[in-house]
Amino acid sequence: MKINNVKFAKAREQLSAVIQLSDLARVQEIDQYGGEISFKLLGDVDNLQRPTLQLSIYGIISTLCQNCMHPLEIKIDNLTVLTVFFSEEKLDQALFSEEGSEVVDGVLAEDDFNVMQLVEDEIIMLLPYAPKHESCLGLSYHDPVENQFGVLKKIV
Repeated sequence: MKINNVKFAKAREQLSAVIQLSDLARVQEIDQYGGEISFKLLGDVDNLQRPTLQLSIYGIISTLCQNCMHPLEIKIDNLTVLTVFFSEEKLDQALFSEEGSEVVDGVLAEDDFNVMQLVEDEIIMLLPYAPKHESCLGLSYHDPVENQFGVLKKIV
């Protein structure tokens, strides 16, 4: 799914879809995540008359807890605002200047802007590094562990 991101933003167009995480190859390379994610992309123009894209991503991702290895659901509800820049120099200046610019994130203007790649990138950034339950009954470093060499003591 490709768009001209400048025309999309200036025309204040909208795009939305529901995608299966199993269809996102880069997400599956990280772990076997399941579930459906909905996204909505809205075009707009900010107060400086720059084209912007507002990406909302929401849904529930299923995976395994890295502590207890039981099923875990992760709720995703995120809004990202991206300003569209016409040169890499302007993008870098806005993102890395020390003036405290209010630009949170940005992308370059493209005739063939890949929406699905943007959505997948955002999902990857939203995934926890090691998903686990808030209060998990799995093993912790405080739990007593049977000494593997204890058996050898009994033999002697």
